[in-house]
This record gives sequence, structure tokens and C-alpha cells, in this order.
Amino acid sequence: MTSLILRNRALLPCALLALTVACSQQSSDAPADKASAVVACATGSPLPITGLCSDGNASLFLAIDPKAETFGPRCVWRTEEVETYPDEALVFRAQDCSGEGWDKTTYKYEASHLKTHTASMPVGDFDFALEVIPLIGGETAEQAALQTLAKADPAQRSRCEIKPLTHYTVAGRAFELGPNAELKVELDALYPDEPWDACGPNGVSLDAISFWEGRDHHALFHMLGQDTPIWDPASFTFYRKDADSVWTKVN
Repeated sequence: MTSLILRNRALLPCALLALTVACSQQSSDAPADKASAVVACATGSPLPITGLCSDGNASLFLAIDPKAETFGPRCVWRTEEVETYPDEALVFRAQDCSGEGWDKTTYKYEASHLKTHTASMPVGDFDFALEVIPLIGGETAEQAALQTLAKADPAQRSRCEIKPLTHYTVAGRAFELGPNAELKVELDALYPDEPWDACGPNGVSLDAISFWEGRDHHALFHMLGQDTPIWDPASFTFYRKDADSVWTKVN
């Protein structure tokens, strides 16, 4: 009995030592994991849908407009995201000018449209920023745009055409759905001193800036309004989630 007690006493320091080593390994590993997460998003915080960093880093997007300037010295670029499908998110950068005392702009995706809202707007009011049309079965963005002529004036439908645009910075190819030369002459004559619209709600308006963008999997209709938008139209980037819940950029 005495020898058993002595043997157990001899083993006790070894057990304590093993426990101490295991605990020290756990305590050293935990801060390392935490530190890795902090390094991955050192200047912001992870977003709730994709986990991307909120800091508006250019590497998060397919493209950005390098000429886009912030509206004020206290405005900063932030990453925004909206869920388009359970396994797809639309990610873009927009300015946060709360440091200037401006109302914060919030974004939501509803009925194929990206909508914006500011605190100064009545509840339920919003502006449109983007319409998203998924492309199906090898369809091109230009073909999808032409399908929207179903909403145009029947007298104009056959007189509208696709025209490439080169003065917009986007990740895809910019184009417009506008009047052909003959229809444009008629509209200019009918409205010499007024802005006119043509080719439906997804066509051309001389009273606001709008245009189409073609991607591999989506047609995008940008609605910028009359002023420079607070978001960067070039930055719209789709992310897809795979079976391992990893989010990846797609064109």
C-alpha cells in the first residue's frame, strides 16, 4: 500500500506538468487565431453576410474608379453588401460621410433592384441605384437589354438600338439602349428645349444619367440620377458562396 502511494505521488508532478504544457499551448494558440482575424481586417470589421472587410479596400472588387474622389475630407470609402440570393451577394464600395454630419445612406436589394435610403427620407421612400438581370442560357447583356423594350412606347421599339459607351469606368462593358439616328432627330425637333426620354424605362433619359453594363452572368442597369452618386458604380462585384461556405468573386 505504501509503495502504491509513493508511485502515485511520483506520477503527480508529471501529470501536472503535462496539464500545464497543454494549457500553455491553448493559451498561446488562441491569441494567434484572434490576431489572424484582426490582421485580415485590420482597418475595419467583417461584414455579416460575406465576412469581407468593411474598409473598402480596392482588392475586394473587380474594379474601382480611380478618379472617384470623396465628397469631403471626413468621408471614407466603406464596403457595402446586399444578399441577392442565398448563395450570392452584391458587394460594392460607397462613401460614409457621417464624419461630415451627413445622413448615413443604407442599401437593400429588393425585386432585382439595389435601393438606397437616407435618414432624411420618409420611411418607405427610396431611390434606385441598380437593376440586376441574371443572364440565362448563353444570353448576352445586350439581348437582355433589348427585352426591356417590351416596356417602351410601341412606336419606338423598332427604332431603338444598342450603342457601346466608352466614357464610363466599369468592370464589364458599358452600353446604352437608345434611339437610332432617325428617332433622335425627331425627338430633338419635338422637344428642342426640354429633356426627352426614349426606349422605355431602361433606355435613355436626358434628365438623368443611366446606362447598361454587360457581365458574363448579369446585365446591370445603372441609375446614377442627376448628381455624382455616393457609391462607386465601377465597384459592383458579385460574390458566390461554395459548398464550404467560402465566398469568391465572379464576373
